[in-house]
Amino acid sequence: KHGELVKKTEAETCYQCHRDIKSQMRRSAHMPVEEGKMACSSCHDVHGGPTPKQLKAASVNQLCYSCHQDKRGPFVWEHAPVRENCLNCHSPHGSHHDKMLVGKQPFLCQRCHAYTRHPGTLYDATNVKNQRSQIFAQSCYECHSNIHGSNHPAGKALAR
Repeated sequence: KHGELVKKTEAETCYQCHRDIKSQMRRSAHMPVEEGKMACSSCHDVHGGPTPKQLKAASVNQLCYSCHQDKRGPFVWEHAPVRENCLNCHSPHGSHHDKMLVGKQPFLCQRCHAYTRHPGTLYDATNVKNQRSQIFAQSCYECHSNIHGSNHPAGKALAR
């Protein structure tokens, strides 16, 4: 495959200019590009194209859904940031966090859900008063397991 490439692999060829992407790819323990299961050209039109970032789809979400159809929906209960852009929560080139998230749980969710029924910090007044520790050593999707959306009749909280 590398017969006409400047480097041994397609990724190494791209990394010559995209050094920041190379470092992002190395953040994840199981990055499909680094494992040889995908290539840069799986998502990007390497010879140019009309879309931003030379994506092979009209939008980031359309590109992500081409492999992750189960996240597309339609859902009775939708999580708006998911419908808006997968990159609100995920880093496509790699992350130090599970599922290539841009932040650690529960802090990622608290970027938008700071003042909800759950305490924002361990020292929140409602938390101290009720002696609740819902955020201590837990992730949000221990209870909200269908964070992308839910079709369950009682799934308004994206729970099932």
